[in-house]
Amino acid sequence: MMGGVALRLAPGGAINVDLVNLLPESARAPDLEAVIEKRRKEFERHLILLVEADSPDKAQSAEKAVRDALEGQSFLEEISPPSRAEQEAGFAFYAQHRHGLAGPAMRRTLESGDADKLVETVARAYANPAGFLSSDLIETDPLLLLPDFLENTLPDVPATLRMEKSGRYYEWEGRFYMPLYYLLAQSPFSLDGQAAFSAALERAQEELSRKAPDARLYSVGVARHAARGAAQARSEISTVGLGSLAGVVLLVVCVFRSALPLLAAVLTIGIGVMAGLAACLFIFGEIHLLTLVFGGSLVGISVDYVFHFLCEKTRPGTPVTGEAALSKIFPGISLGLATTLIGFAGMWLAPFPGLRQMAMFSAAGLIASYLTVCLWFPHLPLGTRAVAPAVQRAIEHYAAFWRKMPRMGWLGGLAGTTLILLAGITQLTPQDDVRLLQTLDPDVVAEQAQIEQVLDQKRASQYLIVAGRSTEELLAREEQLRSALQETQTEELLSLSRFVPSQEKQQKTRRKLIGFLDKENIRSKLQETVGLRPQTLSSYLGSLKEAGPALTLEAWLESAASTPYRHLYLGVRGGLHRSVIELRQVGDVEALMQLTSGIEGAELVDTAGTYSRLFGEYRRQLMVLAALSYILVVGLLFWKYGGKAMILIMAPPVAAALAALGLLGLTAGSFSLFHIMALILVLGIGVDYGIFFKEAGAQNAATMLAVLLSALTTVLAFGLLAFSQTAAIHAFGVTVFTGIVAAALVATAGGVYLTGDGGNGAS
Repeated sequence: MMGGVALRLAPGGAINVDLVNLLPESARAPDLEAVIEKRRKEFERHLILLVEADSPDKAQSAEKAVRDALEGQSFLEEISPPSRAEQEAGFAFYAQHRHGLAGPAMRRTLESGDADKLVETVARAYANPAGFLSSDLIETDPLLLLPDFLENTLPDVPATLRMEKSGRYYEWEGRFYMPLYYLLAQSPFSLDGQAAFSAALERAQEELSRKAPDARLYSVGVARHAARGAAQARSEISTVGLGSLAGVVLLVVCVFRSALPLLAAVLTIGIGVMAGLAACLFIFGEIHLLTLVFGGSLVGISVDYVFHFLCEKTRPGTPVTGEAALSKIFPGISLGLATTLIGFAGMWLAPFPGLRQMAMFSAAGLIASYLTVCLWFPHLPLGTRAVAPAVQRAIEHYAAFWRKMPRMGWLGGLAGTTLILLAGITQLTPQDDVRLLQTLDPDVVAEQAQIEQVLDQKRASQYLIVAGRSTEELLAREEQLRSALQETQTEELLSLSRFVPSQEKQQKTRRKLIGFLDKENIRSKLQETVGLRPQTLSSYLGSLKEAGPALTLEAWLESAASTPYRHLYLGVRGGLHRSVIELRQVGDVEALMQLTSGIEGAELVDTAGTYSRLFGEYRRQLMVLAALSYILVVGLLFWKYGGKAMILIMAPPVAAALAALGLLGLTAGSFSLFHIMALILVLGIGVDYGIFFKEAGAQNAATMLAVLLSALTTVLAFGLLAFSQTAAIHAFGVTVFTGIVAAALVATAGGVYLTGDGGNGAS
């Protein structure tokens, strides 16, 4: 098994680091979801580098140094801005289809029928000092409609952009910048690709430091976030896994004073981890990096069976054989495994691929560890020595403390604590933000903000998908949607219909122009006010009447004019043409959702919002599932032990839930589905403690020691998860940490007190 897992992991493709793959599947239609997924993957491959210096010349030199350092990298493809020749070709293309093109203001003027307004608009265009005029342009487009259309169509030139004879650069707050645009050849979530990308970026930084030590390099893209996230996850794997293992080693050595029990514990843990890996790779074909982070906590659970066996075998008095020790603990650990698996079953039923992986990893690992203890340990030459006397005395003092506790003090403290925790629970509000899954590196976020500020490339995370049975219907629906966006305080950034108006709109513009210029008085006003020759206007009117077919999307896509904007057309799938409308700013998301729901073929893609709403729905489902898990365990225990014993066994997990939720309400004030999922796991672990005491007896010092050791290792494992920088893992760790501490206290203290002679004569 270990060899198979190693071979499967060797190429590196079996480890997934894409956080989106942890999320539930969308409820969208498959065709639309495929289009959105394709666009997401294309967007993820983009990378922007920005070089900063204290003068334009230094910025350009620094940019060349970075470009040279990255040249020839097979996984990077540079994206160059349109050349002057391409820009001229684009202008020439539009000039061929100029007769139906006009800017928004001119179209409104034509629709109003106001001849004076038309003449005034044209005169103002000629008087514009920034306008581009030539004799050829005046002869072919005397009303200057094409420049007006292009000025309103092409994206605004950033205020930071400077155009000089030596080239283009950006200036912001007294510093000068040069951008570089690249496209990654593979997914930014490929570990091999991340390694190559990080190495190339490091080489570029070294080259920049050597040739332009005063310059600075910024970079932004999904690849940066993915690389930092993967590095963070690998670090957390080391922290959680190795930290838990170190804790187990320390406990085993201190308590059992022998290397053989330590080797037995490591063997059990190793088999459990390898079984979890093998199960995930067999069922899912891959394993997510965060599953490995979570899997590090398996160390703290799987070693429980080892502790119970070792504590029973090393109990003071008559030597205990391996078979006798297993016989003594077998009912407890078997039922404990069953209740723990119920907890993991709740995670499996949650509609999250990531949670299912974690549940499969942990369940398979625990079963393998359990079987290792049951089948191997009775026959292994563990050579165990008696438990360290100091440890034995500490256990006795701990039990004696609870036996001597006054009844009123015990009950009063319990009641007061419960009231405080219940008050905390009343303060809880749900938190379903999808960003719980990810904590972005602040340095990368700061670089991204700097680049967006300098290049003026801010855009909303939401965008619109428009569909039509034909390209003409697609453009018409886009125009309908764009005209309605102002109602939601939404600012459009880019769209196809900006560059290619629908044929209906072009023909309407052309008919209106012909209607105006057919009137002699309007031509006379244009001649008098603007100075246009009668022959020029007559020739232009004739060209309007004889103009060929209108501009089409298909022709535009094949021309140089579309080169920077072809990504707006998403192609044909399922018989529908689709396009994207990119947004600069979204005012009212709810209003925008209502707007798109009323326009056929329109869909708002708000990935974070959609997944957050799904989080809310699944959180509610998981709360029901948690309640059912508790009810199922209660029924199982009632059937096995009866009512009174069931209450005593359920006291630890119930106390754990109260403590975790109460403290959460008093500190954070909110909870998510990850806290609920953690409580399901706490149920499985916490009820084990009650079962162990019920099976062995509260006065069994070996059971007391095993439960406390188990709680310590579990607390250590999940306590380390609480230090994770990923908010979801952090929430899980904090909840389990708090719950297990409460469960261990109630199981040991309550068990000893209620079944022993605690409180006798002490009130």
